[in-house]
Amino acid sequence: MAMSLFSGGKSLVAVRGIHLDLKGLPPSSARLPELLEIMAGAGINCVLVEWEDAYPWKTYPELRSRTAYSERTVDALLGKAEKLSIEVIPLVQSLGHLENVLSRERFRHLRELDSNVAELCPSRKGSAELIISLVDDILSTHGGRIKRFHLGGDEAEMMGSCRRCKKTVSLSGKASLYLRHVTPLLEHLKEKGIQPILWDDMMREWSLRELRKLAGKTDLMVWWYSPEIPDKIKKAMTRYSRAGIDIWGASAFKGADGVTADVPDMDFRTKNVLSWIDSCRENKLEGLMATGWSRYNTFVVPCESIETSLDSLVLSAWAMQKGSLPPDSRKKAWDFLRSGRMKKLAGKRFFECRDAGAELQRWRKESVEKLIYHWPYSAHLYGEKRRYNPLEGEKISRRIEDCLAAGRKAADRWRRAHKGLVDGVWLEYYVESRLRPVKDYAGTLLEKLSSRT
Repeated sequence: MAMSLFSGGKSLVAVRGIHLDLKGLPPSSARLPELLEIMAGAGINCVLVEWEDAYPWKTYPELRSRTAYSERTVDALLGKAEKLSIEVIPLVQSLGHLENVLSRERFRHLRELDSNVAELCPSRKGSAELIISLVDDILSTHGGRIKRFHLGGDEAEMMGSCRRCKKTVSLSGKASLYLRHVTPLLEHLKEKGIQPILWDDMMREWSLRELRKLAGKTDLMVWWYSPEIPDKIKKAMTRYSRAGIDIWGASAFKGADGVTADVPDMDFRTKNVLSWIDSCRENKLEGLMATGWSRYNTFVVPCESIETSLDSLVLSAWAMQKGSLPPDSRKKAWDFLRSGRMKKLAGKRFFECRDAGAELQRWRKESVEKLIYHWPYSAHLYGEKRRYNPLEGEKISRRIEDCLAAGRKAADRWRRAHKGLVDGVWLEYYVESRLRPVKDYAGTLLEKLSSRT
């Protein structure tokens, strides 16, 4: 019965996409095609794949992570998507968020600032050529199976900082500098019959004259992840349309509720996608993408897993298809995930992952509050060395030890729930990123409690 909720009738949004960010907690090779089945069952017909270090790079093998997929896995994913009538749009960063590339000594000379491994310098010889080589590496495995390619291009906050870039900006502005860099990339894809897409945030303050230089060359994907879409974003979308640029919307079903979140904030996520649904009614959008960030950037710890967020994914898909969500939508999403084919693909495992993530997040929040606000009340911790009662110190020490034991238990539960869905090495990194900050602070407090000098 739950499966029928996602079939029949004309969808509000023609292209309904999910963003698969593989730079944090990448699904195992066996899990990847199963996730596509869940998406297809929920009514998704497009997936934006941000391969990053999970891709089996041939041109620059050093960009692969230790668990990078094989070409066979990439081909299997593309084949599965084709069978499920899911369009695949690959994503390669072209300006900002190039940490995985620019942190390598080989590419250091292409940084906008030597101290920042995140941003490519658009003025340096070799920058555009590097991105084209990465694009072509992706195309070598994706072949003629794609019609759109996302070039990122967002959050280049330091653009215009180096000596060469400053000169261009002073003469003709930041838009000119951006266009000079991305135009060869857009043309490279257009020559192959592939439509480019860029994130929109770097263009939000551009004039109509500047925006018209992008018309016909690329689509813009407008992202906003808070519950309400502000006027500044709405006005930017109006300008894009007036300039003749085709636009997409981008909500978030996960990865937008805190750098170290363990579960999505379902209230925020549903309000966000519904705000975008309203925007779809007000604007002509090519499609709507529900992003699922796995890290805020390459060099920060992972946020919540996709496995804890499948209900949020389903609700995003449902909203895109139906144009609304009923009051009991989350329960219906749960029913969907434990019925029919979904019972095997998600079912019990989803609830185990979600509950384990919620427990881990709750433990972290409570332990930090206790360690900072409630337990360090002994006067001798703050300089009054004579005001010390060993019994009180022992009580607090036991509470801290009990707290750490509870954290290890919660982490073990999270690890077991995700076993097999993500390679073990990434599960260990994730658990360590949750336990270590609390352990380090607790260790400092225990040391102070035991010191009376």
